[in-house]
Amino acid sequence: MKKFFTNKTVLFLLGIVILILGWFLVSKMVDKNGVIFPGPFETILMVVDLLKKSSTYNAILFTFSRLILGFVLSLLIAFILGTIVNDNEKLYSFFQPIVTFFKSVPTATIVFLFITLSGISGAPVLVVITVTFPILYEAIVGAYRSTDKSIIESARVDGSSKLKTLLTIQLPIGLPTILVGLTSSFSLAFKVEIMSEILTGFTNGGLGSLIKGAQILNPVDLTMMFAYSFIAIVFILLITYLSNLVKGLISKRYKIAK
Repeated sequence: MKKFFTNKTVLFLLGIVILILGWFLVSKMVDKNGVIFPGPFETILMVVDLLKKSSTYNAILFTFSRLILGFVLSLLIAFILGTIVNDNEKLYSFFQPIVTFFKSVPTATIVFLFITLSGISGAPVLVVITVTFPILYEAIVGAYRSTDKSIIESARVDGSSKLKTLLTIQLPIGLPTILVGLTSSFSLAFKVEIMSEILTGFTNGGLGSLIKGAQILNPVDLTMMFAYSFIAIVFILLITYLSNLVKGLISKRYKIAK
């Protein structure tokens, strides 16, 4: 019995049940009609209806296409810059305040700035790049710099160039750390993408835009808004779960911090 109640899967499912029960109770206390604050049953019924529409799948596809585009570009920039910085202490010091600045700027501020600079359609992609870049950059640079100095020096003595040493020694050794940073930043990127779409408005396409549109077009009945939000939350939970699973496997295999 004790093992049953300490099982992680059981506790996870119990947490979901408690969450749904709390959602139901709050809904009934706030709004007995279930439209201003829809409960789980009203929301799930609406989700079923929305999943019958092709527009829902088009929005999901549009969100993921921009998410992947922004994430790949961010990874490419972080990899190039991290490779250039590598063991150059002067360049590392130069870029540190810049990276810290990008980590500190509020995401909403970045969204509104990019709306002004690039228009509504390009803002979410740029926001994903800006938010995930510092995480990916620090993961890549940290992985490079964590390689034992004696191994690098031995390779140099044997005639290996800086680039060859980086690609054949530092990158393979640091790959687990990079993968952990990559999985962590991807789950964050999805949340940022949804938020950016909500802030840029319902004419911009994507799942976040459907959430915003449902709230604007029918402000007295938020069931549809809750349903679109529920779909987004399911994706976020799934991505987060897979991210934690990958990090757990990497940490177990290479004995690094999660």
